[in-house]
Amino acid sequence: MKFIQYIKDSFEELSNHMTWVSKEEAQKTTVTVAVFTILFALAVAGIDYVFQGGLDWYFNFVNSN
Repeated sequence: MKFIQYIKDSFEELSNHMTWVSKEEAQKTTVTVAVFTILFALAVAGIDYVFQGGLDWYFNFVNSN
């Protein structure tokens, strides 16, 4: 069974031949990604808010004329 051998080889590779980052480095990277994700989400929400306000103004202006 090639699939079973593949799974066994994969586990062996991950446990014996991989170089893993330290727990501290993984935590710092995770925090960095989380902070930038939140900042990016806030930026996108702000841009969405501005565009929505502009579109609301435009359609109210067009419908009132």
